[in-house]
Amino acid sequence: MRKYLIVILIIVFVALGAIYAYFSTSAFIDFRPNAPVSVAFHAEGDAIMQEDGDGLYVPITLRGVEMTPSRPGYMAWDFGNSTYDYYRWFGYIDAMGANALYVPNIMDPNFYYAFYRFNARKDKPLLLLQGAYGHDYDSLTSTLKEAIDIVHGRRINFFDRAGIEVFLSDISPWVVGFLVGADWDPDTITFMNHFDPDLADSFQGEFFSSAEGASRFEVMLAQIMDAAASYESRRFKVQRPIGFISSPITDFLEYAPAYAAQLRKYVQLNPENILPSESMAAGTFAAYRLFYFADDFTNYLTPSQTEALVPILADLDHSCIYNGYLDLLARYHSMPVIATGFGFSSSRAPYIMDRFPLTEQEQGDALAEMVMQLEESGWGGSFISTWQDTWERRTWNTAFSSDPWRYQYWHNLQSVDQGYGLMAFDPGRYTRLALIDGNADEWNESHLVHEYDGIRIYAQYSLQGLYLMIRGEGVNPENTLYLPIDVTPRSGTSMFENLTFERHANFLLILSGEYDSRLLVNRRYHATYQRFYEEMTGMNPFTHNIPPRWDSEFVPITLALQNPLIIDADTFVRLTDEVREMQRLRSWDTGMLTHGIGDPASPDFNSLADFFFGENLVEIRLPWMLLNFYDPSYMRVHDDYYDKFGVEGIRIQEIYIGIASENGEVPMSPIPLHGWRSNVYTHERLKQSYFIMQELWGD
Repeated sequence: MRKYLIVILIIVFVALGAIYAYFSTSAFIDFRPNAPVSVAFHAEGDAIMQEDGDGLYVPITLRGVEMTPSRPGYMAWDFGNSTYDYYRWFGYIDAMGANALYVPNIMDPNFYYAFYRFNARKDKPLLLLQGAYGHDYDSLTSTLKEAIDIVHGRRINFFDRAGIEVFLSDISPWVVGFLVGADWDPDTITFMNHFDPDLADSFQGEFFSSAEGASRFEVMLAQIMDAAASYESRRFKVQRPIGFISSPITDFLEYAPAYAAQLRKYVQLNPENILPSESMAAGTFAAYRLFYFADDFTNYLTPSQTEALVPILADLDHSCIYNGYLDLLARYHSMPVIATGFGFSSSRAPYIMDRFPLTEQEQGDALAEMVMQLEESGWGGSFISTWQDTWERRTWNTAFSSDPWRYQYWHNLQSVDQGYGLMAFDPGRYTRLALIDGNADEWNESHLVHEYDGIRIYAQYSLQGLYLMIRGEGVNPENTLYLPIDVTPRSGTSMFENLTFERHANFLLILSGEYDSRLLVNRRYHATYQRFYEEMTGMNPFTHNIPPRWDSEFVPITLALQNPLIIDADTFVRLTDEVREMQRLRSWDTGMLTHGIGDPASPDFNSLADFFFGENLVEIRLPWMLLNFYDPSYMRVHDDYYDKFGVEGIRIQEIYIGIASENGEVPMSPIPLHGWRSNVYTHERLKQSYFIMQELWGD
């Protein structure tokens, strides 16, 4: 009996070991070494070709969106979406007229199961471009092999991101290709090219090889792509195109030293330096993430680069988006070129000089123009980035201002990177708490927080900001109203012109008609001043002209903006104070309020609307960051910058507000604040940009 149990245990352990090896380690034995390899998709000329079921190949143009696991209340790696969430989103995307999705990295089992279920019932299924991300050769290769196993439904991950993950849905018939890596860091590429002792100078593989003159980083990519093609060809007897991502800061173009320094463009990645062999029947493609770089980029190229591109540069259309960059890439490459990420944000604030905030309508118009220009230039496909708004993303000019571990619990309308989606997550389980439309239907007496001189103030708050309604005789665009707001007990001022406030206020809301209403901030509590003043002026705010704690003026609320100015080479080398001044950061008056209707159901909807006048009332939405909230979910605001030497959070339980229309004393009353911790309730809303793309792709 004892021997019998031992034998049984040995068999069980061997079986479990075999299952683990087969499903979790990418280990396999090729029992069909001579079996033919099928190719459902392949690159040919400038097009991706798809097998039509009768043995013929037809060109396809990929029209799709980039999707991530992002969802309010979760970090991306938490994978908070259910199978039903993904299935519903696929339905929206299909109804928009898209035919493909791009995922930058391996998703969760719910995604692949929903994708399988959705496509199994479709005559025209969605296609998938699967990305795989890693930091070096080993992690990239293993992640890519894991992705191959997953799309074939042959993967079980034990003790991974979320315990045991089971991927048994075979979606491989709809996977158009694989993409290696994401947005490469130029510093990483430079280090690997010059200092990594493990990288080879050249590579000749069965499926891919490096071209003469390829960089060591490109050689590494050729090795990774060869390993992936070999793995899928031998284990699954299938091939599909494999490519890698580049971008304007890593593309093949070489700039003259003075301009390269200003553009921070010092590395090159060229898909033409990775050559598919005859064994790689599926071929390869070039993939680019697209973003604003330099309008006149062709003027900054090295003489040798210009000479090499003479036939292409001769008749570029410089009137198009990116000033001919799209046309140049399409003409240069001998393979299909795919845009694997481009977008325009509908957030409230900009991040670059002379690029103003876009409404959802303007976002859609820009996306449509971009897609049309890509297709007219001969690109093989384009993926809008992203499908949904991503709350956990950070923007350089706002990231310092908020708790980095709590981004997912509130929507920062000031952060550009959170507004790129075609689908928004609006606050409220089914509808918004308050609509900026000049209508008082959503307000009742329980929201009343202050009454003075016949004017009443009502307040509510949501995941996006503080909502106010001011009601009473004289509340109209013709009269000016002053509303002091006290947020922190650590600083403030009690006076403005001939007004005296009951408490030291940190902000002053001035309602002065439809075009000149704004929120001002006490200078000591101006976040951008303490963080970017030196980059804007050359003077350190902690040693130069520190604002007094209790007697500081009100100033416009500004955001730092990237300065894209490129100075000519002769001027640049002088490094004078004048040159430094020309290249300093610029600012945007983000405290200026936009008058408009904020009801998405209205034909006059303006997604950037901050306030709207009704009959003897005005409704206002003030984004949390505009009021210096560090983490509104716990109602933490900025502590004093000059005591803490930077931004730290301090918990509050209330803020105070008052109102006046003329000179004199201004009493103030509290607005209680409790926060919502991690209890995030939102509802999905398709933006106006979605319907613009639906009209374009539907046609």
